[in-house]
Amino acid sequence: MQTKKIVYAAAVIESVLFGLTFLGSKIALTQLDAIQVLACRWTIAMVLFLALAMFKLLRIHYRGKRVWLVALAAFIQPCINTICETCGVDLTTASESAIVYAMIPIAVVLITALILKRSIKPVVAGGIALSFLGVIISIVFSEGFSLGGKAGGYLFLIGMVVTGAVFTIMSGHISDQFSPMERTFTMALMGGIWFNLLNLIRGKGFSCYAVCFQYPEVGLAVLFLGAAGSFLCYILFNYVVSKMPAPQASMLQVNLITLTGVVSGIAFQGDSFGWYTAAGLILVVAGVIAANRVSE
Repeated sequence: MQTKKIVYAAAVIESVLFGLTFLGSKIALTQLDAIQVLACRWTIAMVLFLALAMFKLLRIHYRGKRVWLVALAAFIQPCINTICETCGVDLTTASESAIVYAMIPIAVVLITALILKRSIKPVVAGGIALSFLGVIISIVFSEGFSLGGKAGGYLFLIGMVVTGAVFTIMSGHISDQFSPMERTFTMALMGGIWFNLLNLIRGKGFSCYAVCFQYPEVGLAVLFLGAAGSFLCYILFNYVVSKMPAPQASMLQVNLITLTGVVSGIAFQGDSFGWYTAAGLILVVAGVIAANRVSE
């Protein structure tokens, strides 16, 4: 019972922090492009992990393990997933991105049921259906909704959903071989190298780091994204998915992330708010409650 409480506490903390990353990305994107934001974000996470390893506070053991599995998971998240996420946030709003993020449990369930041949309990399926309905209501009925005007952004967000679901399943699958710290360390290392390399290829160099010092609000946003959004959040995420079935873990975390992301977008970015937002969030929260009754 105590372990169960710890797992749920970790999920809630991770979800709230990650929900705030949509706002952080929106602030950082005022002066940096998507790849530059990601380079700063994952470099901070990489430096933090290397510092832990240097002071022997972090132990990584790859010997005798199928390293290609954790490397593949790390390529999906962050190397592909966070590009989709950040570009989606850039082309839409923080609250819209957070709401679309709630579709990840649906993708997890579909992949789990169709490919891995696992059954899904009716209560979980019902909870996901409620959350999906909340997503649709929140977006479609919002003021000035135009699919064509934000088509590119929604395509990126769909890519975020698919890659996020695949990563969730893979992280749970390899949890018996790699600890949460090992998985997150690999993600930070690959992310830091990958996005800085992309900046060099694009001719941007390392100018993004100078921008962070020129604009304090951007620097603070990037620091939050790296230290909380990439370093701490993914340690907690990988821990939770190793202790909880992938569909249930995704359902709990993603919808709390959605709630935090929407509220922060409305409060700090002036995103639109109306009956559709309230109704959508109520359905999302109802879905979380319904899905989590399975474990009680």
